[in-house]
Amino acid sequence: MNEGHARRKGAPRVGMRAVACILVLAAAGAFAWFGSHRGQDLRGRASPAQVASSLAGGTAWIWPASNGPLSAQDDTASYREAAVLVESLVLRGDGVERGGRTQPLALPAGVRLVPVVHVESAPGTPAGFTPAQSEAVVAAVRRHARLATAGAGVLQLDFEAPARQREAYRELVARVREALPAGLRLSVTALAHWCTQGDWLDRLPVDEVVPMLYRLGPRADDWLRRFVQDDTGLARRCRGPALGFATNDPPPPALLARTARPYWFDESAWSNPSRPPRHLDP
Repeated sequence: MNEGHARRKGAPRVGMRAVACILVLAAAGAFAWFGSHRGQDLRGRASPAQVASSLAGGTAWIWPASNGPLSAQDDTASYREAAVLVESLVLRGDGVERGGRTQPLALPAGVRLVPVVHVESAPGTPAGFTPAQSEAVVAAVRRHARLATAGAGVLQLDFEAPARQREAYRELVARVREALPAGLRLSVTALAHWCTQGDWLDRLPVDEVVPMLYRLGPRADDWLRRFVQDDTGLARRCRGPALGFATNDPPPPALLARTARPYWFDESAWSNPSRPPRHLDP
């Protein structure tokens, strides 16, 4: 029996109980701190006033058939930039179906335009894109590059590519980047779960990744908590200054406060210009 073992064997039992109590108390304190910290991070959702304030310095996503949000008092803009869906492409089979905005949009004075090219894959579309499909997307981006340069200096690609098309999507983004003028910034939207699937988003040749933090399903609070706490398990580009929100599903105030480039979507009100946006209702 060595000296160390003898000391452990002869240690008073009361000392061991004291140590055990200290450990229990420390664990309880840590648990209580973590619980209160989590509660603080997700204490409610942003108020209508906080949403309006964020939107005033942010970007409104404006989809077809919408005139965008207006202030409740007059026809002045309640947002700084307008990310307008200017062209839509559906990849179906080996072909392309085109759509997009069918009515003119007059933006309020001072609002800068961010053209959005929306792409989606129909069910059953193969993992790879045909040359014609890739070229159709690149051509659409080129068509709107001048508008983007004259506006906010940003063009956005909105493409929720399914997992089977991940590699094809990366190649497409690289081609889009090459097709744009060097001084024009490229933004892409991203589903929240993309942010937990390795570093592939970090390696895209883009200037901005915009995780869309709405319609998050039953684990919405867990997703929001990870973004509030700047979880290092999220891709680095997902923890940048740009995040996407919905006015009818606002984030916690803590997340809104740290978002320097908020994008806002309101499908229920902005697609019906006769009704004011919900966050501006009295």
